[in-house]
Amino acid sequence: MRYIDERVDNRSQLIESLLSAWQKKQHQQAMLSACLILDEQTSVEDQEWQQAAITDWEVSG
Repeated sequence: MRYIDERVDNRSQLIESLLSAWQKKQHQQAMLSACLILDEQTSVEDQEWQQAAITDWEVSG
């Protein structure tokens, strides 16, 4: 702690800043994961829709 105290004016403010940065990074990572899951789900749905459209087109021939 002495090392930190010699380099910063307010240890509590440093800890708050580090926790805030960590929390922001965690939030960004969660958002990225959610976007990737949504993108994957949308891709599967698009493929299913395209296959259904092709099948309908072939049947109506």
